[in-house]
Amino acid sequence: MKTLDGTSLQERIRVRVQHHIQSGQLPPGAAIDEKTLAADFNASRTPVREALLLLSAQGLVEIVPRAGIYVRKLRATELVAMMEALEELEGVLARLAARRIGATQREGLRSALDGTRRAAEANDPEAYQEANAALHDVIYRASGNPFIVEQAQAVRLRISAYRGMLFEKPGRLDASQREHVKVAEAILAGDAEAAARAMREHINVGGQAFADLVLANDLD
Repeated sequence: MKTLDGTSLQERIRVRVQHHIQSGQLPPGAAIDEKTLAADFNASRTPVREALLLLSAQGLVEIVPRAGIYVRKLRATELVAMMEALEELEGVLARLAARRIGATQREGLRSALDGTRRAAEANDPEAYQEANAALHDVIYRASGNPFIVEQAQAVRLRISAYRGMLFEKPGRLDASQREHVKVAEAILAGDAEAAARAMREHINVGGQAFADLVLANDLD
């Protein structure tokens, strides 16, 4: 069944749950109630179950037979492996962006960098998370390689439930912004290798912060 805007009920449910996971409203390990979701959308259990199966395929939820449905809680080793993959993927995208970025995208990158700066200065983790996503999106589009972008986005989606916690770490917003400046300056200068190196360092520092977060919260 589709709504007036052509979106299926299953897709609306999937998007809602995914948003709640990414925003932290449904933290890792949280139970997901099928009956409540069905009532919220005035739907049968079928589209709810189909939406949750899609989220399971994306690695965002875990369906445990006879136990329940939960937001997927990643092990420390999984988080580290994903951050290593993201470091390499984003390094390649930054290198390609430095080679291919056009005039409109240059302005977009400067605007996005200003957005992360303002969020960091305001010490607003939620706003910074949104501005950070916008900045990386500009770099993705400037790379001109949708295949690699798809892989990077898949990894970012898997770790999205944890990123909000990372940005809450004292001093992380300012440090992240300094790293962004180095990446953006290299891309705008057309220095492909410096852009790749700066982006890998940016993701690597974030990975180290993730490791600290994992240990502090005993996620493994």
